[in-house]
Amino acid sequence: MQLALTPDGRWGYPTAELVSAAGAAGFTAVGINADRVDAAAVEAYAAAGVGCHELLAFVVSDDESATMASAEQLADHAQAVDAEWVLTVFTSKVPAQHIQRCAKIFDGVGAGMAVEFTPLGAIPSLNDGMDVVRAASRGGRAGLIIDSWHFCFSDNTWHDLAAVPLDDIAYLQFTDALAPESRNRLVRETLHRRAAPGEGVLDLDRFAATLREKRYDGIVSVEVLSATLRELPVDSLVEHLHDATAPYWLP
Repeated sequence: MQLALTPDGRWGYPTAELVSAAGAAGFTAVGINADRVDAAAVEAYAAAGVGCHELLAFVVSDDESATMASAEQLADHAQAVDAEWVLTVFTSKVPAQHIQRCAKIFDGVGAGMAVEFTPLGAIPSLNDGMDVVRAASRGGRAGLIIDSWHFCFSDNTWHDLAAVPLDDIAYLQFTDALAPESRNRLVRETLHRRAAPGEGVLDLDRFAATLREKRYDGIVSVEVLSATLRELPVDSLVEHLHDATAPYWLP
């Protein structure tokens, strides 16, 4: 099992400080937002000795020309940081051929399309996500991201989670959540009121046990989007996130 870190796009930490702190805390990989990819970021990853498991984020819309242009640009960024996956979200459902062409672009630089399902978007369930993964796989490497927040706030069941084939999982994203202030404002909840694992209300014990029982042995990427935790120094934050996550996944 590998523990990785998905950055909050609102973190202001310099890339070099973030990846260095993450490596020191025990993370083996750190994601990066596309707008932060430059020569200095590449050097920072090499210096810290950590990998880049995900490039954030490819947004697929019904504007095919804009989506394809974005895919080409993100492929260049993925190649620069040797990203294993390009995290992909959908604002609308698009034809399978459209998805395949994008996956092929990423495949050309050695990256896979990591499809994220979310109850707040156009791909709201595990089954919807798997349909997209199968379409993308005809163009290149593709897999499903299973985010504990998205799963727990979706209509999916534990049986649905257990039924996802291991080979179709790109990686997991792991987080807890504070008790929702309003079910009508879940966008705010997911962007600002997540919690470190074990410090919220989600059934993370069952989530982790379900995946471990399937013998999942891939990447678990911690993604805690929290207005409160954003105030912490980077060293304290990433150490806290690693220490909160490790008991669920590491022996």
